[in-house]
Amino acid sequence: MNRSQPLWRQALVLEASPLLVAQVILIRRNLGVVMAASIPAALLLALVHHQLYRDPYIWLWALVICLMDVAGLALVRYLPDPGTPQEGLRMARMLRVLSLLVGVGWGCLSVFFVDTAQPYSVTLVMTMMAGISSSGMIVMAASWPISLAHLVMLTVPSIVALSMGPPDVVVIGMAVALYLLAMVPVAYQLAKMVNSAISLRFANDELVLRLRDQTQRAMEARQVAEEALQDAEQADRAKVVFMAAASHDLRQPLHALGLFAGTLARTPLSAHQRSLLGQIDLSAEAARELLSTLLDFSKVDTGMVKANPQPFALQPLLYRLEQEFARQASEQGLNYRTHDCPWVVHTDHALVERILRNLISNALRYTERGGVLVGVRRRGGMAVVEVWDSGLGIPQHEIQAIFKEFHQLGNPERDRRKGLGLGLAIVEGLARAMSVEVKVASRPGRGSVFRLALPLSQEAVMAMPVPDEDPADLLGARVLVIDDDETVRAAMAEVLTSWGAWVEVAESVEQAMVLLQRFVPQVVVADYRLRGHHNGRDALAQVRDRMGWHVPGIIVTGDTGPERLREAHAAHALLLHKPVPALQLKQALSQCLTEPQPEPTTD
Repeated sequence: MNRSQPLWRQALVLEASPLLVAQVILIRRNLGVVMAASIPAALLLALVHHQLYRDPYIWLWALVICLMDVAGLALVRYLPDPGTPQEGLRMARMLRVLSLLVGVGWGCLSVFFVDTAQPYSVTLVMTMMAGISSSGMIVMAASWPISLAHLVMLTVPSIVALSMGPPDVVVIGMAVALYLLAMVPVAYQLAKMVNSAISLRFANDELVLRLRDQTQRAMEARQVAEEALQDAEQADRAKVVFMAAASHDLRQPLHALGLFAGTLARTPLSAHQRSLLGQIDLSAEAARELLSTLLDFSKVDTGMVKANPQPFALQPLLYRLEQEFARQASEQGLNYRTHDCPWVVHTDHALVERILRNLISNALRYTERGGVLVGVRRRGGMAVVEVWDSGLGIPQHEIQAIFKEFHQLGNPERDRRKGLGLGLAIVEGLARAMSVEVKVASRPGRGSVFRLALPLSQEAVMAMPVPDEDPADLLGARVLVIDDDETVRAAMAEVLTSWGAWVEVAESVEQAMVLLQRFVPQVVVADYRLRGHHNGRDALAQVRDRMGWHVPGIIVTGDTGPERLREAHAAHALLLHKPVPALQLKQALSQCLTEPQPEPTTD
């Protein structure tokens, strides 16, 4: 529907286009129900009319209606969906002719078989006509010319017939005319709504195809993500929706790649092959880093991050960060220094580490000479962690803006090596989750200092448990994998089998239910997004219901959308984000097999 055209042309002219193809397909998929319902309606009406008036010609009318309905059903069943605009135009013309004939057929009912002297007869026929016209308008709403043809040819004969009856019947005819006048703009608005939805679907399909094409190579995917994020800076909601979809689609192949690479590393390889495998790991890690940044920002931006304060010593954390970043600084020709710290703080260890990692990475990224210093000062009951750099500095009017997403200084060319402009936005969100504040002071050309004030603790610090670097093989463990991606299923089966597990894979919830007849899983690993409008939460619930006990579960997701993440957490299962390293998957499986699982709560 070209809205720039006059209304009369929109109402009469069918033009070949991809939109018309989609309209025809939508009408065909819904037309069969109406046609099938029209047959018993016509027969029932004929039976009632014949019982009242003994008019045998009513059966002839019913036969004609049934034949047209059968023709419509044949059109729906045996003719394929149009594949080109020209095929869509031909089928649209056929549908319009069919709608005209059906409309005329039902319209003749009021002309030949309504007894205007009998209110019962008029009421019966008009009620049936209203139902037929409304259902037809809804089913054919995708195309205004087709919908309008059906509506006009159905109602106009009734208006003419009723206008020739007694005065009280003429009033009914006027009501039908008003009904027609009211339904014409309604049909137009319905067509606009349906066509807008079709156009949106076209746009979404185009985006999905583009993203899937770009994910063939990790470097290309990174470029697409950066360009898409740049376009999304002006629309906050569109940005969040895009990141959720893009993260899921990009993590899927990376997830499978990591599993296959982990399995390959356990096999005998030549030195050259191991070198190539190392390069693959480096490329995959670069893509994982980008996606992890997107995931962190999405969690922070949507309030998914919750602080878990515990007492811990700062010095081990500072030492670990020094070991990690000192080498990077040296490779850049910079100095990295840190001062010893004797204090214990009471806050969330993981969130503090993520904040300091982002601050130190940001300092190294924007420092070309000199170095970075990390130190801690005591101020009353607070330990103030400071990250100093000798970088380009921040103008005073930019101090607040640097904590906004996608805001970068000194990077007008959008150099990907300088990040996406999300690091400080994540820092600000994580600090907010801990109810602390990050302050910054800077002098352009001299450098900057970021300060994070943490509450001191007098409690003794317990030694943190060190996770098993490589859990034992999962010999004999029964694992059910539910994933609609064939590549991921193959990768999961390969890596789990190499660990000694007994694996069964299913591409859908329905297939999983069949497998449960002969296979009793100890753990279920389910992708969040599955076929048939199912998700990992649904899959776990159905497996648990079928087995009659709380089977431990792991949900694997690449979705960063807030609603989806909350639903995954509500499944009472471990949550892993794609791409999942093989060691992390192994640790999660070991945890499910060794730790008791709580029963899910019911609302």
